[in-house]
Amino acid sequence: MKTKSFLLLLTGIFLSVFSSCKKDADTTPDNNLTSLLVCGTKDPINDLNWLSDEMKFREFYRINSEKINGVVLYDYKGDNVIEIQCSLCSSTNIHQYKCDGTKINFTNSNNYNDYLKNRTKVKVLYGTEIWTF
Repeated sequence: MKTKSFLLLLTGIFLSVFSSCKKDADTTPDNNLTSLLVCGTKDPINDLNWLSDEMKFREFYRINSEKINGVVLYDYKGDNVIEIQCSLCSSTNIHQYKCDGTKINFTNSNNYNDYLKNRTKVKVLYGTEIWTF
């Protein structure tokens, strides 16, 4: 009787632990943005030369890079903002870009705090969102 109770308890714990685990984020590049235009294109990773070059420069295409790096699309005050998130980046406020590849100047902490407060995540375009504040 004690053995059955113990097995039932273990089974219950096992099921509750594994059923509550969050599924890993999709780490594959999302080049099929069929209903979403990002900066005027359905395939920003390949169609925006500056973004593709930036990802090559940061070696985003090496093995398992998509687990420690990400490209995230945000809406900020009605504009697309592409944020390049990398695990080796020294700062989080200098990796936001306009559609034309121009860096957005968030060196002023008030501007950056406003961005953090008022942005809306639209989609992870590549890899994993690693800056989740």
